[in-house]
Amino acid sequence: MDVLKHNRWSSTGILLGAIALILGIFHFSMGPFTSPSQTLESVVAREVSAVKRGILTGLTGKESTAPVVRQRLNVDKVLDNVGIGLAVLALVCAFAGGMRKESRFGVSGALIFGGATLAFHMLVFGIGLVCGIILLLMIISWLTGVVIS
Repeated sequence: MDVLKHNRWSSTGILLGAIALILGIFHFSMGPFTSPSQTLESVVAREVSAVKRGILTGLTGKESTAPVVRQRLNVDKVLDNVGIGLAVLALVCAFAGGMRKESRFGVSGALIFGGATLAFHMLVFGIGLVCGIILLLMIISWLTGVVIS
């Protein structure tokens, strides 16, 4: 317990970084938790019917009561932002622990966990970006009839 007392900042950074890394890996492994968004057809149908109701209420002289649309909470975005926020806090705690001359092991652990979490998020984003570019090039190649060899 004495070690935690002398290394408060770096121990907090290790804890926050480990939680962020576990949260990021868990979210990546278990997949998206938010149901997919609505299809284009359903959105267009809803908007067209809203316009039709608006025109009919305007022509009849009644007051238009627009329904209140509540946006659902996107759990995936919340988990990503919380994980990145915890990783940044871990790096800040590592910096504070280094400035207070805490143990090198604690400061290094906080830096490793916080940095690994941010690197993991960047790696996943980079892989998605590269796959998206490859898919776009394949579609353009298919549409133009150019064979890439």
